[in-house]
Amino acid sequence: MATAGKVDLHTHTTCSDGRLTPTELVRLAHRNGVSRLAVTDHDTTAGLREAFAAAAPLGVEIIPGIELGTDIPGNEVHVLGLFIRYDDPKVIAALERFQAGRVDRAKGMVDKLAALGVPISWERVQEIAQGSVGRPHVAQALLEAGHVTTIAEAFDRFIGRTGPAYVERVKFTPEEAIRLIHEVGGVAVLAHPLEGAGVLHLLDGLVQAGLDGMECYYYRDYGPRRQAELLELCRRYDLVPTGGSDYHGFTMSGLDGPTNEPGTVEVPPECVDQLLARRQRLGLAG
Repeated sequence: MATAGKVDLHTHTTCSDGRLTPTELVRLAHRNGVSRLAVTDHDTTAGLREAFAAAAPLGVEIIPGIELGTDIPGNEVHVLGLFIRYDDPKVIAALERFQAGRVDRAKGMVDKLAALGVPISWERVQEIAQGSVGRPHVAQALLEAGHVTTIAEAFDRFIGRTGPAYVERVKFTPEEAIRLIHEVGGVAVLAHPLEGAGVLHLLDGLVQAGLDGMECYYYRDYGPRRQAELLELCRRYDLVPTGGSDYHGFTMSGLDGPTNEPGTVEVPPECVDQLLARRQRLGLAG
């Protein structure tokens, strides 16, 4: 097991909405000096077996994870599950439900776009997704069809929460996500807490529901002041401060550059040990 080197606790592959396969992601992370890598695709664990196989000869420790999308009124909350038993029947059953909901949602958006006179091919959306389908794949299809000039424009004009082609997804609350993560042996971490309007006002309830950690070190530089505020909240609520690159291989305006590749965010290595200690203390391991 690798214990030295960099840590990245938030990355994505082609199994959800990343550009790199699990093997390619692991190799890139290894080249960048990452020795502990969490693969946290959106609502799927399909890439983990391949990631483990690719990591073994390189000495990279894969932390099995997932990023669950949840809903609150007027906003979304993303919760990372780290060290999960990804082949647990409870995970499999829940993800089958999520995937069915994702397909229905994406099809609904394609139908709405056609009605708006902005047609895209459902088959092309599936080809782009290669797995777990989501709004970024619809946005990419809009871009390819020439209806928009950037991914961000696709969200702003059509498929953002207030857009005319937006479709609600299957409702899943942050509390339900935390409970599921704990049931399958994982620790629950609040992802990118300052994104959009922010969700820090939810911390009291999330902590009561069992939240274990919160991202404080993130590729969208929060700056020293905001990072200090997040670290203070972690201290106050007894949360483990974590972080990562949230690497997808692309951004809302185009392709990612080397500035936010795996390993480019300075995440203290000891946070992994703190998560493991918390998992042990809560009786989640094993």
